[in-house]
Amino acid sequence: MEAGSFRARRRVTPFEAFVARKTREAEAAEIVPFAAERDGEDAGLVAIGNDWTRRLFDGPFYLSPIRDDGLPSTSLVFVRSREGNTVAKNPSTLGGGEADKHLIYEGLSRVAADAVLSGAETIRGGNFVFSTWHPEIVRLRASLGLPRHPVQIVATLRGLPLEGLLFNVPELRVVVLTVAACPAQMMTALADRPWITTVVMAAPEDLASAFRRLRELGIARISCVGGRTLAAQLLDAGLIDDLYLTTSAKSAGEPNTPLYSKPLDGRVVVRKRGTRADEGVTFEQIAISRGS
Repeated sequence: MEAGSFRARRRVTPFEAFVARKTREAEAAEIVPFAAERDGEDAGLVAIGNDWTRRLFDGPFYLSPIRDDGLPSTSLVFVRSREGNTVAKNPSTLGGGEADKHLIYEGLSRVAADAVLSGAETIRGGNFVFSTWHPEIVRLRASLGLPRHPVQIVATLRGLPLEGLLFNVPELRVVVLTVAACPAQMMTALADRPWITTVVMAAPEDLASAFRRLRELGIARISCVGGRTLAAQLLDAGLIDDLYLTTSAKSAGEPNTPLYSKPLDGRVVVRKRGTRADEGVTFEQIAISRGS
């Protein structure tokens, strides 16, 4: 009785509350199916999925094979307005829709990822953990033999306070990607969190060496969720294999904020269109040529 009473009185942790809220949101979402216009089955890609995801995505989801050059296979995941804008105070206003959010962004694009990478500005000032939440996606991740939550990687050149949820959950594996010139205050705070690994670059442009170190740490597949500056740096460094890009039917976002300022050197291997409530939404997987 005393043990039961203790369990009843135990306070729910902020992380447990966060997981419960995200799970409820995913379960309650009305996810309408995509319709395939181009499928990547002949592109030498790795197909994943279960009955639920194949029904809603109209086929399997594709990943590039794991790289054999000592670098992680890395994808970019972005949503843009119909004009191509990618920056908004609230990214949901860009208009990707519920299927994009729960099936792709928080689902298939990261279900097989060892880690999710974000820039410091993406998480600054909020409580974020980048994982999978819909029970069907969680089950798919488990069937792939992966831990419940991906490693959380945060890239910062200027440092950031470690007040957010992501940095204060010992059961989460976290990596901070930074430079030696980062503020000592942040480095001291990191030393007090033994579950956080720090990867220090000699210079901001030394991303390839940092990614090799991530691969040495057992991270073979990364999903990068922003922001735009980090995405451009990764593309310039030739570290991106796939771009998962959703284009909405809405006019939104800050003007003149494309994902990348240069033409992308890649080919569309998958194209899906939204249906019903998501009419006008387009999802594309673009295989990026090495060195783009």
